[in-house]
Amino acid sequence: MDKKIFKKALEEVFRKFGFQYESNAFYHDDGSIITVITLQKSNFSNSFYINFGFLIKEESPDMIYPKEYDSDVFGRFTLELNGECCQSIDLDTVIIDDLLSAVTQFMNINIKPVLEGCLAKYFEINPKAVHTMSLRAKKYFKFNLNSSGNR
Repeated sequence: MDKKIFKKALEEVFRKFGFQYESNAFYHDDGSIITVITLQKSNFSNSFYINFGFLIKEESPDMIYPKEYDSDVFGRFTLELNGECCQSIDLDTVIIDDLLSAVTQFMNINIKPVLEGCLAKYFEINPKAVHTMSLRAKKYFKFNLNSSGNR
């Protein structure tokens, strides 16, 4: 698959979830959380990773277009492709319809609940994600820094 076709197809999926393309990333701003999705090209193959992050606006009011590494919580899409879970999307072997289905499924399960509810939903779905929280986010959510649960 051509890189241009890949990016255009993903843009269509992300737009259906309310994302806009700005500054080389896809953004959704619900007033309290900025969700960012970026594409990362592999240095070793014709593959891409899809990274995402959630930024708490109250904690970073001056940030308009954060990258996933600026976010309070970040992660990488894990997609089921060809019967396997993978984070790397090989453009030489992936079938566009399979890719779009897998990305939509990931969005519905992991990103949409945050867009429709709140960031706490993400931790309900992915409890291990607390390990990707910034210290700023842990303080915001009042996580006990010596354990993995809420106080």
